[in-house]
Amino acid sequence: MNHAKSTSPYIDTLSIGCGPAGLALACVFDEAFHAQGGHGMRGFLALEKASDSAWHPNLLLHSTDINHHVYRDLVTPRNPQSPYSFAMYLKEKNRLFKFGLLGRPASRFEWSDYMTWVGAKLAPYVRYEHGVQAIEPLLEDGELTSLRVKGEGFSYETRKLILSNGSTPNVPELFARHLGSHVFHASEYLQRLALLKHDMPRRWLVLGSGQSAGEVVADLIQQREDIHVTSVHRSIGFKVAQLGQFPNLVFLPERIEYFKRLDDEGRSRFFNHVKGTNYSGIDVDESQHLYSLIYEDEIAGRERLSMAVNAEALTLQQVPDGYRVTLRDVFTGEVSEHVVDAIVLGTGYRQAKIPALLEPLEEFLIKDSQGGLQVNSQYQVALRNSGNVQVYVNGLSERTHGISDGQSFSAVAYRAGVIHEALLSSVVEPVDYSI
Repeated sequence: MNHAKSTSPYIDTLSIGCGPAGLALACVFDEAFHAQGGHGMRGFLALEKASDSAWHPNLLLHSTDINHHVYRDLVTPRNPQSPYSFAMYLKEKNRLFKFGLLGRPASRFEWSDYMTWVGAKLAPYVRYEHGVQAIEPLLEDGELTSLRVKGEGFSYETRKLILSNGSTPNVPELFARHLGSHVFHASEYLQRLALLKHDMPRRWLVLGSGQSAGEVVADLIQQREDIHVTSVHRSIGFKVAQLGQFPNLVFLPERIEYFKRLDDEGRSRFFNHVKGTNYSGIDVDESQHLYSLIYEDEIAGRERLSMAVNAEALTLQQVPDGYRVTLRDVFTGEVSEHVVDAIVLGTGYRQAKIPALLEPLEEFLIKDSQGGLQVNSQYQVALRNSGNVQVYVNGLSERTHGISDGQSFSAVAYRAGVIHEALLSSVVEPVDYSI
């Protein structure tokens, strides 16, 4: 604990991270700044470890598109007149009419370009290549007075901190100690592939059943003529995500409010009902493509993609000619061995009950019955002995606010608006300190 006065620059509101969640928040602050005449201090700063605001740059694969409507951008659900909408991006790029003739969703390349476009316009609010390494509590007479946010070569102080740094890649324990050039999470895919380009492995194993895993499989198939990919699934294989209007109503603000009112057991059951809208599912066209690939290869008398379904990984061992993976059928118990050259983990993301950056604030955190953060309806973290210090989670409260708080654009604009209003009002909901 640090009792000394801080010499770090003071920022009224500081966001850690400027991916979609942080960028949406910067949009709100800039709109408010200009609504007030554009004079004075901007009062908001986001610290981002990447060099720009590109969206999932390691998964910008050929012929991939976004899984949500373009109206669910950074701002439109909150403010359709915002200068930072996808429509305004298209207008400035002179593609508004042309896009309307496409008849398909925006490509990942275009959506990432939209993010970069917004990021460039909001450059005064962001410090890129500023990866935060620690949060240090500053005290006076045992009470939290402010927070010092530190990284390599920089330090800032604030009383209003927002964690917008996103979910963490989920790496199964079996694979964790093997991570490196030939075993990696899908979030690193293109970066790792570029390093392997001159010695492209032939035998691959891809673990996972979601959209990223499916897209990685489809991309790998194109990398060399004699490639072989083993696609591993705990269930029956790739399944089409829960589509349609009715399942996707779960992302409406009123459904978020409904979820928050449930008890722990109810939230768990509800989440299991709706998780197919966002997890372990692929698009119809992706499913069609992968199935057709297997079918056409059978006609041609070759096999580039094999499916290991109802399978769980038991062991992983590095051997002279690659990696030996033991799989077990979850129903029959039958065991099979596969020797591969490289492994991609399309295993999604996870949210810790207590984000690692908040661990230094342990004594000030009020936890819920599950040992996680207690987060109110305005995404504010419950604190004790905290004075005027406020901490918010922006896209890290799936457990308390539902599926829209995961890897989804659905509530990005809405949540940014709620947090901004909470910061302006500084109203703190009553907290049950007995939990």
